[in-house]
Amino acid sequence: FFLEKILRQLKKLGYTNNYQLLNAADFGVPQKRERLFIVGSRHGVNFVFPRPAGIRQITVKEALNDLPTLENGSLQYELPYKAKAESNYAKALRRKQKKSKNNYVTRNSELVVKRYNHIPQGGNWADIPSSLMKNYKDCTRCHGGIYHRLVEDKPSVVIGNYRKNMLIHPTENRGLSVREAARLQSFPDGFEFKGFLTHQQQQVGNAVPPLLAKAVFQNIIGL
Repeated sequence: FFLEKILRQLKKLGYTNNYQLLNAADFGVPQKRERLFIVGSRHGVNFVFPRPAGIRQITVKEALNDLPTLENGSLQYELPYKAKAESNYAKALRRKQKKSKNNYVTRNSELVVKRYNHIPQGGNWADIPSSLMKNYKDCTRCHGGIYHRLVEDKPSVVIGNYRKNMLIHPTENRGLSVREAARLQSFPDGFEFKGFLTHQQQQVGNAVPPLLAKAVFQNIIGL
């Protein structure tokens, strides 16, 4: 209903509308993130959306493996990379950067870190012993994205509000850093985020993945 209302209003304004659901993972982004795009034309053009690139989906490990090892609550603006970029994806995002920036991680309590210890890759809050979840009135009402540990050999789940969802690094017992989340969104390492930590996290989570946006705008430019 909401989509139909938007399309009707755009049509009244003289736009020819085309819309499609696109998955970022189909366009070189290491993240399964579906978003609806609407493209309107005032010149009667029927826009053709880009087709999936037909490439193998990028994994979390390929995206993050060269980034620094961090601790819970890390506030390191700039650190050396942990290793050489091995994947083509990491190489493309690192470009000529010498150091990793925005290595900021939310500091979680000791209790939260204890919960992390019980969660395997692909697991979530349901893997945490009930004895560690007593502050929840009814933890069975938590949605599946809470306390989700990323899987190394698959694309990431949606990097939305990853701080509140407490998305967990695949191999380290902590949340994601701003730079790690940016990598999973396909931001180049040279793109720096500013402001308070919560603001940086929100900037990353709210963004359209650059590689997905690029695919759409290349088709617009080609009209």
